[in-house]
Amino acid sequence: MKKLLLTVSALLLASTAAAADPALPKAPTGNVTLEVWSWVPGLDKTVKVFEKQYPNIKVHVTNLGGGPQTYTKLQTTLKAGTGAPDVAQIEYGFVPAFVDTGGLLDLSKMGANNYKKYFVPWTWGQVSPDGKAVFAIPQDTGPFAMVYRDDLLKKYGVAVPKTWAEYAKAAATVNTKSGGKVKLGNFYATYAPWFMALAWADGGQFFKRDGDSWVQTLNNPSARKVLNYWNGLIKKGQVSTLQAFTADYWNAAGAGQVATNMEAAWGPGGYAGSMKDKSAGKWRAADLPQWTAGSFKSGNWGGSSNVVTAQSKNKEAAYLFSLWLNLSQNAITQNWVNGGLFPASDAGLDLAVLHDKTKNPSKFFGSQDISSVYAKASRGVNVNFQWAPWFPFANDNFNKQMDLMIKGKLTPDQALDAWQAETMAEAKKQGYTVK
Repeated sequence: MKKLLLTVSALLLASTAAAADPALPKAPTGNVTLEVWSWVPGLDKTVKVFEKQYPNIKVHVTNLGGGPQTYTKLQTTLKAGTGAPDVAQIEYGFVPAFVDTGGLLDLSKMGANNYKKYFVPWTWGQVSPDGKAVFAIPQDTGPFAMVYRDDLLKKYGVAVPKTWAEYAKAAATVNTKSGGKVKLGNFYATYAPWFMALAWADGGQFFKRDGDSWVQTLNNPSARKVLNYWNGLIKKGQVSTLQAFTADYWNAAGAGQVATNMEAAWGPGGYAGSMKDKSAGKWRAADLPQWTAGSFKSGNWGGSSNVVTAQSKNKEAAYLFSLWLNLSQNAITQNWVNGGLFPASDAGLDLAVLHDKTKNPSKFFGSQDISSVYAKASRGVNVNFQWAPWFPFANDNFNKQMDLMIKGKLTPDQALDAWQAETMAEAKKQGYTVK
């Protein structure tokens, strides 16, 4: 009887999950084969679920590894007018550069705005800056929270900082009590989106389309506030500047030389995978410190979307696949389990599989339900944030200015002003009207 009840319960849960999926467009008739470019691990497994549900649509996935090589190849095919896939994965910050090629389909003409309500509001703003045209379907996100070593904060008698003022005091305390051996945090000087996420949480705006022209303010007040704050901690030796995703960082974090960091929702998976048993169970996640006590805001680093190219000969199937991949609970579950993608869909944030404390990354984080922390963060991200087509240059130029600042050759304000001026010059060189 017990087995029977469990089976019935499972079936009811399955039917409930299926019923909760939004109604998607009807599949086109006839046999179709889609070419999809993506770097999501295990996407081939997710595709099998789609093909079972839509047997007349076959999906061929090509993993180009992401990054510059993927974007260069996609840009080349779009500009050439041939060779592009039906569906491609593009990070939010790089979508405008591809829109300007004219090679992406405006999905609003296929009814995409009918699905806006199913996504966390800020993610839709990333793919539909003017609120009308829709150039992609949001896929995954990287809302910001703070990860920290619970054992180290307790060792040095420091409470989990809730504000940036408390964080600065904690940094001084940890530095003093550890004799300078432990840094409270780490500044990622070679990742502009990490820095921009912190300013984003303060309402900072870096780019804004103004009709046919653009407004760029890389040296906006929030950016100045954030950079001056972190530079102060760097100069005092209270935070490190180890490069993200390197052995130097993982070794330091695992050895207890870095007590906290500001990480996107996909970051904890890297901690569990890169440090494995080293410091396992000692980490926790908490809300991003706030500038004003009692408020709650967050920013975002990373995340991507799925575009349908104008070259696609199977636009209806490509559009259906892009929606299904990011709204089907089955697909979202597969993408989380196989690829660690933190969902852009609102319902996806509440899926039980994200909150399983017995599996990584939550298991690595002391069996804390860290997805709840990040779900709250996602819902606290400012909607009004835009990127510009020349962001790839801004991204690279940031590294140059931060290097000069850390070496003491530029003040934080001078570094931001140089970033603004040199990126502005490049944007105009590329033919954009920018002020």
